[in-house]
Amino acid sequence: MEKRGTFTFALLLMVVCSCFSYNPKIIDTLKIHQQIKKFGLDEKIINFKANFFESIVFKNDSVIYYNPDGSLHVFEIHLGDAPEVYKISNSVHSGHNFNRNLFLYKETLYSLGGNGLFNSYTGIIHFDRSLGGWLETKIKNYPFDAKKVINSWKNGDKLMVLLNYFDDLKTNDKVRYSFGEINLKTFEYSEHFEFKDYSPELIYRNGIGDFKGNYIYDSEFYSLHGYFKEDGSCEYRIFDKSTGILKRTSKLDALKRVDGLTYLYIEGSKVYFRDTLGGIASFDVNSGTVIQSVNYPEQYKSKIDNNQQYAGIIFSIIAIIIVVIIKTRKQKINSNGTTQELANIENKFFDIKSTTITKEDLDDLLGISHYSYETIKTKRSSMLNKLNQNGEINIERIRKESDKRFYDYKIS
Repeated sequence: MEKRGTFTFALLLMVVCSCFSYNPKIIDTLKIHQQIKKFGLDEKIINFKANFFESIVFKNDSVIYYNPDGSLHVFEIHLGDAPEVYKISNSVHSGHNFNRNLFLYKETLYSLGGNGLFNSYTGIIHFDRSLGGWLETKIKNYPFDAKKVINSWKNGDKLMVLLNYFDDLKTNDKVRYSFGEINLKTFEYSEHFEFKDYSPELIYRNGIGDFKGNYIYDSEFYSLHGYFKEDGSCEYRIFDKSTGILKRTSKLDALKRVDGLTYLYIEGSKVYFRDTLGGIASFDVNSGTVIQSVNYPEQYKSKIDNNQQYAGIIFSIIAIIIVVIIKTRKQKINSNGTTQELANIENKFFDIKSTTITKEDLDDLLGISHYSYETIKTKRSSMLNKLNQNGEINIERIRKESDKRFYDYKIS
């Protein structure tokens, strides 16, 4: 009976713990902001109210990292009724990495790309906690002439990246782009395909550029993105990392804008919303009616110039045909030359039919006596086979009468 009670208690404890794993602590932005102010940083650089929810990543459900957009400041925030904020970076520089992709991989904080007032950055930096600063991460095979990271997202151990390039030979309004991936285990870049399209500014208008938005919650398989509107509301999208599809659904449209006491997050394939009273509602990421959907990899792939591909294929086929024709002609010329040569040699043997000649005389008639010993043996065997196959004459090797160790050749 006591064992059964212990088992029941353990099972109940597991259920309670499971429920708490889907129930991250409240992010009280007012209390967090009050503590950040104590560090005496420029409020314009921090811009807390505008970009806090797009500048955080979760270490777990109790700890988040906050890297204000456009700065190198890093804060570690321990969530709870009384949140604790620690500034773990020493850098005071800012202004160069707006719109970077901030992500966590194996508990290391990374930042991909970003831009400032006059330039942009296409590489990756990571935060070294022991130094309290950012260091560049070298990427193998990364294109040296990349100009800007247009879009990116983490998918497991890969970082999907859309780049555009400096184009010195600009012949029209279109510029070069490439879509590929960075292996986060080896930090090696591999390109999937290239295409040409209009400038990045027009790319954004077409809806295939950066989709991050003002509110971001990132999980292993999905990310949630909120876009604040002028009337104070918020539109949400769900992004499937494995397919690269961003969706707007009726379920997402019913959600309210989050603040310091309400919270929106994903666990597994479920979206959870916590209201101001702590009540939690949830729904599956694929539930509801799909109102709008953008498949980013397919959109990029559709912009590949197939005419150039077809031209390349046609050129390759023509080149193969030309090579085959040239080889065939050479073979015919060689064949004709060989046939004529054998015919001339045959005529020499017609005059000495029904006789037996020595090996040395045979080599003279075949015209091979000036070659080396091994070459003579090879050529003699090949030429005799061809002459005998023609059927006009027959050359047979027979043992010498005077010395059985050697051979003569009988012509018939």
